[in-house]
Amino acid sequence: MLLFKYLSREIWKNFILILVALTGLLLLTRLITLLVELSSAGIQLKDYFRLVIFLLPWFLTFLLPLAALLATIFLFMRLSQDQELLAFESLGIPFSRLIVPVLALAVLVLVLDAVVAFKYLPWSKKAFRNFLFELTERKIERGIPPKKFVSLLPGLSLFVEKAWGHGRQFAVVFMVDETSAREKGLIFAKKGELFTGHRRIEFHLYQGYLYLVSKDLRNFQALSFKEYIYRLDIAKLEKKRRRTRGEMSLTELKKAALSYPPDHKKRFYYLSEYYQRLALPWAAFFLPLIGAPLGALVKGSGRGMGFFLAVVLYLGYYFLLSGVNSLAQSGSLPPSSILVVPNLVLALGAGLLILAFQRGIIGRGK
Repeated sequence: MLLFKYLSREIWKNFILILVALTGLLLLTRLITLLVELSSAGIQLKDYFRLVIFLLPWFLTFLLPLAALLATIFLFMRLSQDQELLAFESLGIPFSRLIVPVLALAVLVLVLDAVVAFKYLPWSKKAFRNFLFELTERKIERGIPPKKFVSLLPGLSLFVEKAWGHGRQFAVVFMVDETSAREKGLIFAKKGELFTGHRRIEFHLYQGYLYLVSKDLRNFQALSFKEYIYRLDIAKLEKKRRRTRGEMSLTELKKAALSYPPDHKKRFYYLSEYYQRLALPWAAFFLPLIGAPLGALVKGSGRGMGFFLAVVLYLGYYFLLSGVNSLAQSGSLPPSSILVVPNLVLALGAGLLILAFQRGIIGRGK
């Protein structure tokens, strides 16, 4: 019991410190990037807190397995370098007993990662997209800057040569509208005005031309106008916005997949996401179990080699997962079968390493 408490305290201390450090570093990097992109939208301090909440589930899904792996490798590196593993062996304590605290960590991190991936990750992706939509609305309300292409919405861009009145009145206007599935539009106007309010945005354009081209380029229309009002109903646009598969829950993904015939590419598209999301948390279980014997095998002082091995193993797993996901998405292999392969590889690797260490084939005095 004392051994379990001793090892558990060390491994959890490592895990928490590594997780906080990695999460803080990635959040800071991402927020700095977003600051450059969103500065024109008048982002406030409370918006940064919202961004952190939206980004955390995505980061934690991938950082929890890495933090658990690093924590385990660092612990067993220290035990090996301080000759504690030899001391435990001389006392008749088998390596399998040293794995018990690692197994406890692996189970708890697996559960935590599953909760984040299954419940909070889809919510955070949806909330983040809604937040960007809200910031776009704010940016438009602040006025249109001159001589810059402004992306109002996906598929809708605006360029004005001159602007005054806080960017609400402008001259020489070009608008490109690709929001329709049937046709593309190009609008040119000599003058224009911007009106906002009640979650509506209106562009009043004067003395111009409207050009419409069908997607297949077979039909073309050209219209002239004295006044043209282009309306954006933000509330309706939010309701119409199509959710990505990353924003769907597991139940919604399965339902969406089953709505297509067995050989339809959309069925594989949704099923690959469904089974990948089921597979992801298991990395948090198997990676720490590999980390224990791997850390015990590392020779020399310093944590650089341990960190290098952890990153190589971690990236190798996700490259393999990405590869099999591509095969599943294309329909080359069944998603339910192929997406378990990376976890089977980890399970086999963990089992062989622990067994070899337990039997003295590798490690300790070797």
